[in-house]
Amino acid sequence: MSGAQFNLSPSSTLKIQIGDITRWFIDGSSDAIVNPTNERMFGDGGADGAIHRAAGPELRTACYEVPEVRPGIRCPTGEARITRGFKLPASHVIHAVGPDYDDNSNVSALLSDAYRNSLRVARENDINYVSFPAISCGTFGANISSEFHNHFRYPLDEAAIVAISTIKEHCIDIKEVHFVLFADDIYNVWVKKAKELLPNLSKLQKSSVVCPKRKHNPKTSKVGRIACATQQHHHHQQTRGLHTLTLPDLPYDYGSLEPAISGEIMQIHHQKHHQAYVTNYNKAIKQLHTAIANGDASSAVKLQNVVTFNGGDMILLFDFSVFIEVFCILKGCLRLLTYSLSAKNTDPEIGKKEVHAREGGGQPPHGSLSWAINNSFGSLEKLIAKMNAEGAAVQGSGWVWLALDKEFKRLVVETTSNEDPLVTKGPNLVPLIGIDVWEHAYYLQYKNVRPDYLKNIWKVINWKYASDLYEMECP
Repeated sequence: MSGAQFNLSPSSTLKIQIGDITRWFIDGSSDAIVNPTNERMFGDGGADGAIHRAAGPELRTACYEVPEVRPGIRCPTGEARITRGFKLPASHVIHAVGPDYDDNSNVSALLSDAYRNSLRVARENDINYVSFPAISCGTFGANISSEFHNHFRYPLDEAAIVAISTIKEHCIDIKEVHFVLFADDIYNVWVKKAKELLPNLSKLQKSSVVCPKRKHNPKTSKVGRIACATQQHHHHQQTRGLHTLTLPDLPYDYGSLEPAISGEIMQIHHQKHHQAYVTNYNKAIKQLHTAIANGDASSAVKLQNVVTFNGGDMILLFDFSVFIEVFCILKGCLRLLTYSLSAKNTDPEIGKKEVHAREGGGQPPHGSLSWAINNSFGSLEKLIAKMNAEGAAVQGSGWVWLALDKEFKRLVVETTSNEDPLVTKGPNLVPLIGIDVWEHAYYLQYKNVRPDYLKNIWKVINWKYASDLYEMECP
């Protein structure tokens, strides 16, 4: 996902990119996304509704608790309010009300006020990183009629000039201001106006709106190398700012994980299951582009769910560059899979597989990770029992995770539903091991008995790689 970067001041940077603002964050503690809301602060449609859905019902409750300044009005046009981010990866939400575009001569001042007051609220709450949508521009496929769209959507050229000029003037004490824009046409206008109004354009390579900043060098660290390799492995193809995908070949035999994971399951997953996700994802992306180009907001909103569902694995990739998953075909992290069982495997070809066993397949953790497991759970056996129990208890589909809580420097076990990434449970959590407990992981070989699958999956867990991750994140 490419973007552009500009200097606002010696201490402030502007970054412009295409993406989903609900997935944006920097550090999860001093970052905020701006929600283009209405004066009632209700999560109706467009970006406002999307942000409320992603944040969970707690955000609506927090908005209700904002006192009314007049009957039915909590945030007048041009003003801003702040709440927590709740389930969002960003720590806070700044709610700003932009004007509807009409012939009112005051409309530019009101739009400028919405940006200016958002930055003021950010400074007052020690927010260092702020991400804006294009306020008053009908972004995120707002569910509005074309007639409404034509009359009340702010002209993009004018909106971009107001937005960038205001941010340049009032960015003091804000380290980074981001624009995360939903559509290519808005992005192109914003970059064009930024080039005209701001100096020192530089390319922002692979600007991800969902990845946290990391202190280590992405060119030399293991995380960075795998992230880069993963992006190349997916053979991304640019399609108006969004990517279509090509399913890569599996770089090892389907039977390499037997008997813990059958070759038949691996083959079905790769050739049928994951190929279907890729096909449906690519189809939805093309339909989404068409809907946006035709101004079909209703279809665009509906397609967001299709893209999210089929692209859940791809989204997980950009949330977490590295983690272990048994069937991580789409995530491109195939090297995280162990290619064989542990050295105790009685496979007659074990001699040919010893090199892979030494990569960590099934071998218990050693070093600092082993110490941390004993310190947090009492023993490796107790950790496995806990993850098996919590994984078995997941209702429907989901994941069970072993994670490092970087804030408290401890290991934790978490579960997530469906394709939800671990970041939804907290921005400070770093995934070390993730086990897929969707039915497709065990319905064939283990006759849909999830506990049996969880018991055997540990035979091919790559503890060596999990240990490397732990030592890198918690030296």
